[in-house]
Amino acid sequence: MRTFIRRLFYGLLFAIPLMMVTFVIAQASAPSQATAPDTAPATAPADELDCRSCHTAFYDAWEQSAHGNATSDPAFRKAWEAQGEPIDCLVCHVTGLNATTGEWEEDGISCKACHSPVTANHPKEPMAADRSAKLCGNCHPETYFEWQVSAHRDEGLDCYGCHDPHMTSLKAESPALLCASCHRDRSSNFTHTAHSEQGLTCANCHLVELDPMAEEGRSAKDHSFFVSLVSCNNCHVYEMHDPVEAHLEDPTPPVPDAMAAVEHAAVFAEPEPVSPIGFSSLAGLIGIALGIVVAPWIDKAQHGLRNKREED
Repeated sequence: MRTFIRRLFYGLLFAIPLMMVTFVIAQASAPSQATAPDTAPATAPADELDCRSCHTAFYDAWEQSAHGNATSDPAFRKAWEAQGEPIDCLVCHVTGLNATTGEWEEDGISCKACHSPVTANHPKEPMAADRSAKLCGNCHPETYFEWQVSAHRDEGLDCYGCHDPHMTSLKAESPALLCASCHRDRSSNFTHTAHSEQGLTCANCHLVELDPMAEEGRSAKDHSFFVSLVSCNNCHVYEMHDPVEAHLEDPTPPVPDAMAAVEHAAVFAEPEPVSPIGFSSLAGLIGIALGIVVAPWIDKAQHGLRNKREED
């Protein structure tokens, strides 16, 4: 028993310093959260940066996107010039607008619109990245208001969860595939319904088309994701008076509702950071094991020193 306690004591002697050192190193190397910083980091001149040299894929995708062509888009140019080129329109079509002088830093919605302020020692320090729905709402207010009353907002799923901000497109080939990434059971059940047999997908009912004459900055589809009577009547306008048999009050056996269960899931753009406590705990276990292993050698060395002193 004494031998075990002594070896455990040696293990703690190894473990405690190792845990402290590991905790300090892990905490110092933990990635900082750049989104919406409380204090603005030091900035570097924009002309000293070249986003494309390191982020070629992102830059090339952005260059062909609606954000990248927000100033040069022919439809925008035609409408803007027809209204006398009002400066108010440029708030959402250029980056770094000075409303007083009428000048701006960059055409289109550039990198700095979302990645600002620029850190002085980038790329050693990560760039700021505002992924909030509120930022998107600055230029897409109507869509932002629709999203605010949606179940997606309640579950913490914002614009960035579904839309690629660089390509300004969905993060999947189709809305149905994107919906299935969170609503797996409902999507699977839906494939066996009459609606699916008719070629309908989630978007046909949950992302209804809006008035094509809606104001600028609004999505062509309703982002409240509500299924309204209007959506049903688009296909069933002549089927309001069904036979009574179609609405059984007490079916036997019960008819399962394939769309009844809602799978609550949220998509997160980034993984949760690992706590330094986990690393230090692992280091502590390694230290204890190391101390127990080397304990016999320590005892042997102490015994040898004791004998030498007695001989002297």
